Amino acid sequence: METSVLDGKLIAAAVREEIAQRAAALSGLGENARLAVVLVGDDPGSRIYSESIRKAGGQLGIEVDLIELSAGDGERGVADAIAALSDDERVSGIIVQQPLPAGVPGSVVERVAPEKDVDGATTLSMGLLAAGRECFAPATPLGVMETLARSGIDVSGKHVVIVGRSTVVGRPLASLLLRKAEGGNATVTVCHSRTRDLAAHTRAADIVVAAMGRPGAITGDMIREGAVVVDVGVNRIEDPDSKKGYRIVGDAAFDEMLGRAAAITPVPGGVGRLTTALLLRNTVEAAERRVEAEKAGIV
Repeated sequence: METSVLDGKLIAAAVREEIAQRAAALSGLGENARLAVVLVGDDPGSRIYSESIRKAGGQLGIEVDLIELSAGDGERGVADAIAALSDDERVSGIIVQQPLPAGVPGSVVERVAPEKDVDGATTLSMGLLAAGRECFAPATPLGVMETLARSGIDVSGKHVVIVGRSTVVGRPLASLLLRKAEGGNATVTVCHSRTRDLAAHTRAADIVVAAMGRPGAITGDMIREGAVVVDVGVNRIEDPDSKKGYRIVGDAAFDEMLGRAAAITPVPGGVGRLTTALLLRNTVEAAERRVEAEKAGIV
């Protein structure tokens, strides 16, 4: 069997083009999509990601403001800053970078206004998503959905096994797949580190989503021939032959899937290519919703 490798770079390029068109249409109406990225402390990974969002936004015509706060601002200072951004009519979306420093609990994200929670990070957004109501979903699960849809893989009626139950990937993805709507209607099983006989579940799947955060956790003998494998894992492993001394791999044993899976996403170069673009798409959509609400006299 020939295995199709689903190129996240090509899919992301198509998504970015659509976003740029929507952002330009907003600009033509005198409106701008604007994302506030709240960075607390000096976590280097968060700073790199924040700068990448700002760069991508600039390329697509979306304003991205980096709001830098110190760990010394504490819970109250961070919460107040987020609340102020939520009240600011110029801001379309807000993302609070994780991890937060000691002394600043994750609960501060609850101060993000629901209509600006473009990262789907608040408890309210999670609940709305689980209930099948309108809200913004996290970018990585959206990336899985976009990859499948744009690759012509229909999930309706299919058995999807998600390996991983995190609140940023596994659980929201299950909610998206279960929606009684186009792009949903899948039968979903969520597995995790305590699942007994994991391979029995994955072998029964039409589509396997690997999201455990363990390199090579899904091996070739754990999927049935002709299944689709979407690898969300991003793991650094030592590689003395690499200039950096390491390489990035996914949760699925990629080479073992070739010739067995019908399709697979690579790592790197797969779903991860879409995350920033989809965060920005959520931001544009938030701005569009506000424009529509203003026309309707709701705000």
